[in-house]
Amino acid sequence: MSNAGIIGIDVGGTNFRIGTIATDGTVQQFRKIPVREVFRSAGPLEDLCTFLHRYISEGRIEITAISIGFPATIDRDRKRVLQAPNLPYMENLPVVEYLTRELGIPVFIERDVTLVLYYDMIAYDIPRRGIISGFYFGTGVGNAIFLDGSPLIGKNGTAGELGHIPVDGSTLICGCGNVGCMENLAGGKYLASLTQTVYPDTPIGELFTRHSSEPPLIRYVDRMAQAVATEINILDPDYVLIGGGVLAMKDFPRRTLEEMLLKRVRKPYPAENLQLLFPEDRPEKGVVGAAYFAMDLMKQTPPETEGIRIG
Repeated sequence: MSNAGIIGIDVGGTNFRIGTIATDGTVQQFRKIPVREVFRSAGPLEDLCTFLHRYISEGRIEITAISIGFPATIDRDRKRVLQAPNLPYMENLPVVEYLTRELGIPVFIERDVTLVLYYDMIAYDIPRRGIISGFYFGTGVGNAIFLDGSPLIGKNGTAGELGHIPVDGSTLICGCGNVGCMENLAGGKYLASLTQTVYPDTPIGELFTRHSSEPPLIRYVDRMAQAVATEINILDPDYVLIGGGVLAMKDFPRRTLEEMLLKRVRKPYPAENLQLLFPEDRPEKGVVGAAYFAMDLMKQTPPETEGIRIG
């Protein structure tokens, strides 16, 4: 039906993004609000349900599904959030069961990075076969893997947590509870710590402009390359996508990252025919990717990404 749509939601530790993706590809009612404005009380599911009731009532099209991306590990059945360091109040709650019952609409949940990669796969017209690896460097290190068109989720639903591979010698405590995770050394939080400890007179947005040739940032970019190369050498993926807010920073040394990555990837293969893509960072990616993913699960065909426009 032409007046139908799917709600896509990208729940972050700081911001909550939501939009309705109509069948013609338009993104309607797109909003970005502080996450604390949605989760106001000790009952997060009730808060989310109340917000969605109001959001749906303000729209003009029929909602056929709701798809939500969380910065978290999700159980194998994709019904509950397992661990969400930035959203601890969402852990182990029956998200899908509760919202489906209260709203009367199919609800899907997934890791946020999986939905961003799914968006990029459609945007770049990547074939749904083989192995697709996505790496997104933001506050942390996001990683998702697709195998023959479906996300790799693992025995417990927690596959793709590249940000939590251990780094020898690091004593930093991660939000997951472990010590020495890669995320603490290759994510945006580390850049924030550099502005406090090494470059106190430099705004974080100017770090690469002013200091990209200096050892602290050279080591940082090399750690990014180390993380990506580790997965490439294990999986030998058909396509590798690298993006996120860190790469979108002013004067980020992408060429240096490529050189360091190729230095660490095994020779002759997969290094010699590495399919490397750098998707742009767009604020609606997680929202649109969530809706597209739900369409796939419901056996619908997502609209062309060129037709995406904020309505």
